[in-house]
Amino acid sequence: MSLEKLGSFTRKDDRDQASKPPRRRHKVVSYGVPIGLGLGFAILLAILFGERLIPVRSVDLVSVVTLSEDPGSAPVLANVEQGSERAFEASVVFQASGWIEPDPLPVKATALISGVVDEVFVLEGESVREGDIIATLVDDDAELDLATAEASLRVMESRLVSNEAEQDAIRASIDAHTKRLNAAEALLVFLLEEADRFASAGPEGIPETTIIESRQKAVAQRSEIEAIESGVAEAKAHLRRILSLREELQAEIALAQTEVERRKLALDRTRIRAPISGRVMRLFAKPGQQRMLGPDNHDSAAIAYLYDPDKLQARIDVPLSEAAQLKTGQAALVRSNFLPDSVFRGVVTRITGEADLQRNTLQAKVAIESPDSRLRPEMLCRAEFLASVVGDPGEMNSTHAGSTKIRLYVPESALMGRADSFAEVWILDESNERIRRQRVKLEDERREDYIRVGDGLRPGDRVVANPRPDLRAGERVAFAANPASKG
Repeated sequence: MSLEKLGSFTRKDDRDQASKPPRRRHKVVSYGVPIGLGLGFAILLAILFGERLIPVRSVDLVSVVTLSEDPGSAPVLANVEQGSERAFEASVVFQASGWIEPDPLPVKATALISGVVDEVFVLEGESVREGDIIATLVDDDAELDLATAEASLRVMESRLVSNEAEQDAIRASIDAHTKRLNAAEALLVFLLEEADRFASAGPEGIPETTIIESRQKAVAQRSEIEAIESGVAEAKAHLRRILSLREELQAEIALAQTEVERRKLALDRTRIRAPISGRVMRLFAKPGQQRMLGPDNHDSAAIAYLYDPDKLQARIDVPLSEAAQLKTGQAALVRSNFLPDSVFRGVVTRITGEADLQRNTLQAKVAIESPDSRLRPEMLCRAEFLASVVGDPGEMNSTHAGSTKIRLYVPESALMGRADSFAEVWILDESNERIRRQRVKLEDERREDYIRVGDGLRPGDRVVANPRPDLRAGERVAFAANPASKG
């Protein structure tokens, strides 16, 4: 092989080697970008929902047993006058979790006509006053319809004015015809008298031609009177037609005025106003979004949900095991983790007529007295139902507030680190999903596998039985036993 051929092969190999790295880099980019996107998406999911993706711990959950001082009878509710301090100093009978909501219901601001949202003037959480404009719809069509209706009304009114002018002209004509008729009748009387005089004088005194001419003048005058009378009758008939047309025009004007008012109402309804003074709980409208009145979707025409922050209630899911102790008017204390240092007084106002089969609970509504303005609907809360009734002072068998005492018992299998009269338990927190440690004080009294708790627990608390040693505070748990007790 010659040196020239060897050099050409060497240069070709060099070119091949130089062309390989770009292709390898292209492959790295083509595979690396999707892999990087996948890793980023996985990291985002882990940040947002990582806690939910981690399997929850399955535990046995049992409720603290609550008994009245007399184990054979339910706690007696004490009747206390409205507003009395003693109503909220009674013993806690049981407790349950729930949510804050408007009392009695949220108020919906609704678009009363279908249309497209033009502007929105409020945001969720803002306060509004009754009558404030919270949103507007595109009103071009409504303004044109109103202008058309007003123009039609003006046409009807101008026709009525013309009708009234025509009435005046016809009345003037009738008046003129009446005067002519009176003059013609007076002239006829004169002509008749003259004809009678001429006739009585005879041909000897007055020429016969004059007598005949006087008679002809009287006959002609009678014809003139008949013509005038026909003109008067015709004018009166025309007046009656004009008057009937006037009534039709007045009816059409009333319809046109109604149409104008309807168009004004349609235009005004393009401005959606707050039906109450309160706070925007939920906003449905955005500029450019269509709002439609229709039966398919009850929120298709909704603009916002409003509520009065001074009128809140707690929607409490009471386990059926405790529901027998519920009573309308019962005093309650409401707490929320959002405001841990605040306790709100409440009164049971309603007990729903149907239990929740899946959750094994009965819902009660607790009206909150003087709620904090920072409370929001759907915040988690917990209600402690007391052994007292606010008001209803005439009910029989009433006792003094606070006279009913209750006792709490916890299964011994839930106790940890027991030392003397103290121990710890894993307790379900207010979220009904996580657990936390709670120190309790124990009493000497026992009932089967349960021991009485003097301090540290409240009625309705749920504790973990037979806890595993690797449980951690704040860990999410699922209910291996009594799953319906989530309440």
